Amino acid sequence: MRTALFVSFLLGVAALPAQDREFGTAVQTTLTQIRADADAFKNVKVSFTVQFTSLGKISNPFFTKFTPTDFANFYAWGDEQPIWQEKAYNDVFGMLFLSKMHPKLEQLYELRLYQRIKVTGVTRNTFQNMPWIEVTDFEIEDGQLDTAVLTHLYRGEKMMDQRLWQRAIAELSLAPGDGVPQTALRAAHRNLGICLLRMGEPESAIGYLESAAGMSPRQDLEIENLLAVARSQPEQALDRTVDSRSLKDSERPMWEAFDADKSRRATTKLMR
Repeated sequence: MRTALFVSFLLGVAALPAQDREFGTAVQTTLTQIRADADAFKNVKVSFTVQFTSLGKISNPFFTKFTPTDFANFYAWGDEQPIWQEKAYNDVFGMLFLSKMHPKLEQLYELRLYQRIKVTGVTRNTFQNMPWIEVTDFEIEDGQLDTAVLTHLYRGEKMMDQRLWQRAIAELSLAPGDGVPQTALRAAHRNLGICLLRMGEPESAIGYLESAAGMSPRQDLEIENLLAVARSQPEQALDRTVDSRSLKDSERPMWEAFDADKSRRATTKLMR
């Protein structure tokens, strides 16, 4: 009789949802870090923020508990991914699983594209260095990207690649706004700082670069180097090789206007 009761208890524990079997404080990390070293996070309770992409339907390439009958599968980007860039946008992660017995299943089904959620979960399996993560809970986070913000960030960086600094500023200035996540805000402010530095406006550049540095979760050496240049040797960052013949007057760098003014004054002196 006692043996039968003990066996019944064990079966009951096995049937409990995963969240009832997980204890301790979750390790705060990112999806990118988990994907970079899946085995290091195996059986570790973690917490990270993602941007919802869509529901999925993953079949098992090897034996796991994540069967379509028992689990809902969904795709997401890490909150830290710059998804306005094509490579990051295409690098969507699909190994996230929520039990169909979970009380938040319907909430998962109602999530919208780009909506941010704070996920708590455990990597139950790894396959070809890919983590298979059981989501034990999630909470909706404030703020999210949308198509308009992504478009402005994408166009701004394309203009920067072409060294069309004034046009890039026009696009990037439209990206920040209410509800825009810090990853996107930081990128917009960093890029605005770079553009202004290239245009010969170091004081304005410093403001944006300091803002970007303040939003970085850890020290960003690129931003720190740009700030050092802007504060001590801003002339080194000037872009003096832009083909001015292809630019409108409003798009010409500040240094070019100063150089033109000096030239006019020199010519006036000679004529006198």
